[in-house]
Amino acid sequence: MNFFFEPKGIAVVGATLEPNQGGQFLVVNLSLGYHGPIYPVNPKYDEIFGLKCYPRVSSIEGSLDLALIFVPAQAVPQVLEDCIAKGVRGAIVESGGFAEIGPEGKALQDRCLEIARKGNLRIWGPNCMGLIDATRQYVFSFIAPDAWQGVMNPGHVSLIVQSGLLSAGFVTTLMGNKTLGLAKVCSIGNKSDVDETELLEYFLKDPATEVIAFYLESFVKGRRFFELAASADKPIVVLKGGKSPLGAEASVSHTASLAGNYELINGVLKQAGIHQAEDFFEMVDIARSLERGFYLQSPPDRKPRIAILSYSGAAGIVTADHMEKYGLTLACLSPHTQKRLEELSPAWMPVRNPVDYWPAMEKYGPVLTYKHAIEALHNDPEVDGIIVHLFAGFGVWFLNMKEIMVDIKKPRKPILFWLIGPEKGREPTRLDLEEEGWPTFSEIHRTVKVMASLFEGPRRRSRHSEISQLDFPNSVFFGELAHRANGPTPKILDEFESKKWLEALGLKVVREVVVKDLQESLRAANRTGYPVVLKGRAEGQVHKTEAGLVKLNLMNADQVKSAYQEMVDHKSEIKSFLIQPMLKGDFELIAGIVRDPQFGPTVMLGLGGVWAEVYKDVVFRMAPIKKEEIFEMVSDLKGHALLKGYRSSKPVNMESLADWLIKLGWLALTFEKIKEVDVNPLLIVDGEPIAVDATIILT
Repeated sequence: MNFFFEPKGIAVVGATLEPNQGGQFLVVNLSLGYHGPIYPVNPKYDEIFGLKCYPRVSSIEGSLDLALIFVPAQAVPQVLEDCIAKGVRGAIVESGGFAEIGPEGKALQDRCLEIARKGNLRIWGPNCMGLIDATRQYVFSFIAPDAWQGVMNPGHVSLIVQSGLLSAGFVTTLMGNKTLGLAKVCSIGNKSDVDETELLEYFLKDPATEVIAFYLESFVKGRRFFELAASADKPIVVLKGGKSPLGAEASVSHTASLAGNYELINGVLKQAGIHQAEDFFEMVDIARSLERGFYLQSPPDRKPRIAILSYSGAAGIVTADHMEKYGLTLACLSPHTQKRLEELSPAWMPVRNPVDYWPAMEKYGPVLTYKHAIEALHNDPEVDGIIVHLFAGFGVWFLNMKEIMVDIKKPRKPILFWLIGPEKGREPTRLDLEEEGWPTFSEIHRTVKVMASLFEGPRRRSRHSEISQLDFPNSVFFGELAHRANGPTPKILDEFESKKWLEALGLKVVREVVVKDLQESLRAANRTGYPVVLKGRAEGQVHKTEAGLVKLNLMNADQVKSAYQEMVDHKSEIKSFLIQPMLKGDFELIAGIVRDPQFGPTVMLGLGGVWAEVYKDVVFRMAPIKKEEIFEMVSDLKGHALLKGYRSSKPVNMESLADWLIKLGWLALTFEKIKEVDVNPLLIVDGEPIAVDATIILT
């Protein structure tokens, strides 16, 4: 990838002297920062801005690594052929009109990629804004020169943005606000060749990059991206676009339909220790705060303890409310800190957290009180981080923050500022704080969210399964099932066949008997013992309850007869029936597997039964998973209290639940023909999970 970032010679295909055109901006931007050879390419000109202009790339006399292409989409294939003839190593195609416009554009994009691969040429884009290296002042983009000259702030955050025009407007806004120190900015557009995973690998080794932030609408190599992120020693922030559940429309099972929204990606990113953002500026706020390298002392087994220093009781209360939502807690100040804060606070004003220091500020002025309180809170071993409310405006409130923060020595705990006030006082204060490494925000909820994100991770894990070999109770039978799956079996295995797979894994399933007619049903019910469940077996039917193929809590033979007759009268496709005991459980879970096209096999756990798709209380992790990850999955469920024992029910046996999810993950990793596994409900009986219904879907 070095030839994209450190090219020895650049051709600008589509260079022009026409004012306010992208082809002109490309040449101007290069000339302002890049010190290697620049070769304008356009048959209309002999010279552009004093540089010799060439009719085509192959006619260039000097050597070059990179071509910046800004010509109509239909002309790009010929340009790529010409680049290959010249021996160019990389092409950044900044033109639009490819896959983003529909099938015709996608065909053109595929043609370009085919040409490039045959000629050993790498393509960046198309439909992108190129790249910027703020440290070197390289701008390989058609962004207007006025947008970046004099405002580019070099730093250590690298951005990878899938959008084109968004990246330009967004980055220029950041430059103008002087909020973010940038290392490199990459707009990768349609990702026909170079993708986010390659750039992640590059930036993990890039000495100029300390934090990596992504805006992505898709993952080209999801599992590889996960592996890199999970083992990375640099923080990674991701804003994922396209979180709607539209992908669920074509799904068959409950598990797949529940995975058709953002929950699957959310779980996988969390599993990898990736910080997640909800909008563009939040992504930047998290990234720039991570860049500060704060000392984080909060252990993983408790919530981070935060002190709030305010001049307003109401603002302190609102901040505390947001902290609860984001998993933070109020610090209990040490006696020593309490005593120090009381030195400036009047006797009638008790000191507690949130610290309302307005009375002290009235008496001693804001500079002394802020300096005194921030230092005391920072030195408190019971405080993991501090949120400071600040007003900056006029008179005594025109604050010198460098003076106030001068005694905060390294290692520095995170101190984040919520800053308000008129612009003439607020802006100088903000810039002073940012320059000294103290992140500053204009909204309380953003301040709290960023503080919480600092403590979220990274949770780095080695990626290996806890089970290399499974000791099957019936390994011979399991082998037979696996062999049958490779033959002409139905794509959707009904619950009886599916539960054979689960039994072969040593997992507990409900007892059941296959029956063909009413008399067999009655005999089986008598042997099983009332109450019983009658189910109809119909090929390809997954949602049996909705189809009227499940009759519960049948108390006697007459009820079995009535239920049987109702099914026969209305469901001619029934091939046989199942009789099961009517188990009484404490509650129902859903467990399953989805083979995601981006991340491969992923394991799901959620609240189940008929309400699974109503409440959608589910979490996902990528297989293979470890026991501690399963405990985190349970904690992430909104209804996690049920699993810990609710009222008179027993808590779920977490070892048994872990066994279920680990083995389901192993099954999907071992047998690629398995597309989905849906165990719903996974009934909890006296704390033990038992599969009452299941479906396996094969490719």
